[in-house]
Amino acid sequence: MAQTVPQTPTQVPASRLCDPEGAIPAEVRRIAPDGTIALAEGPVLRLANIVWPDKLEPNLREKLANGLAETLRGQRISWKPVAPPDRWDTTPAFLFVREPDSEAGPALPPFWLQAGMVEAGLVPAWPDIPGCWDDLVAHEAIAIARRRGHWAPRVQASRLSGIEAEAARHAGRRMVVIWTLAHVRPWREIYYLNIQGMRRGGASLSATANTISALTRRGMPPDLLANRRVIVRFTVPREGLRRTRLESADHLTPLEKTGFASQR
Repeated sequence: MAQTVPQTPTQVPASRLCDPEGAIPAEVRRIAPDGTIALAEGPVLRLANIVWPDKLEPNLREKLANGLAETLRGQRISWKPVAPPDRWDTTPAFLFVREPDSEAGPALPPFWLQAGMVEAGLVPAWPDIPGCWDDLVAHEAIAIARRRGHWAPRVQASRLSGIEAEAARHAGRRMVVIWTLAHVRPWREIYYLNIQGMRRGGASLSATANTISALTRRGMPPDLLANRRVIVRFTVPREGLRRTRLESADHLTPLEKTGFASQR
C-alpha cells in the first residue's frame, strides 16, 4: 500500500513539531552539498531552523553533507513537514533519527536531528519556524559554552572580516554572531543597538520600535540589553555590516539569561 504523505504542516500540531511522534518513516537517498535531502520515496527536504553553509563556503558545506550522509547511513529516519514546499518544490522539515536497538537496555526514542547538529556546533540555529525555537536555542547554548565548531572565536572573526572586506559579495547571507551591546538608543521609529568595541564606520545594528516592544514584552527592555552579550541572527545587507538590521525579536538571544523573563 502506498504511504500517505502529509502535504501541509497544518496536519501536525505546531507545539509538537519537534516531537518524533507521528513522523513519517523515510529512507535517505542523497544529501546534496546545498543541504537538500532527497528521499527514496517522497519530496526533497530542507532542514528547517538551521543555517546550512552557503556557496561561499564550498569546502565546509561538502564536508557537512558527507559527514551527515555517513552519520545517517543505516539509521532509521523519519520526518515532519513544517511549512509548504518552496518555489523549488523543496519541503522544509524536521528530521528524527532512531539509533539501532541495543542489547544493553531499552531503545532510546528518536532524537531531533536539528537539535543534535546545533548542539554539536555544526550549524547555528535560525528562527524559520517558531514552534520549538526555545528548545533549539537551549541546545545551541551548549555549543556556545564549549566553543564548538561555528562558535570558535576565530571562526566568528574570519566570517565578519570577510564581509567587511567585500560586502556586496556576501549580500543575502544568513549570519549568526555573538556581539556585546554597549547601549540601545532610539531615533524616531528606529532603535540603534550599538556594538561594544566597534570602530566608527564598523558594524552597527538597528531594530524597529515594534521589535524593541516585542523584546520588552519578553523581559528584555533596552536598558537591560546594555552591556549584554547577545547572539544576533541577521541577513547581510548589500551595504555590509554597517546597515545590519534585526528582523524580529527571535533574531536576538541574550547569552546571559539572568534578569530576563521568558514570556514566549
